[in-house]
Amino acid sequence: MTEIAELTDQRTIRLPADVAARFRPADRFVVWADGDTLHLKRITPPRVTDQVEQAPVEEPMSMEEISKLVHEVRRQRKRE
Repeated sequence: MTEIAELTDQRTIRLPADVAARFRPADRFVVWADGDTLHLKRITPPRVTDQVEQAPVEEPMSMEEISKLVHEVRRQRKRE
């Protein structure tokens, strides 16, 4: 089914409701134009737990790094 998106006066794109329902308000997208075709691809950042698992064991994380990870986990849980 084809639907129509609209460019608003504020230069934002208003997606059809059923398309917008697939995403969360905090989702981010990479956008590129190819002629008169506009492409949107949702950016899926790596989960924080993956970052922790990949951290080198020999180098302990600083308190600042730990704090940033904790805040990121909280942001991810809030979005879910």
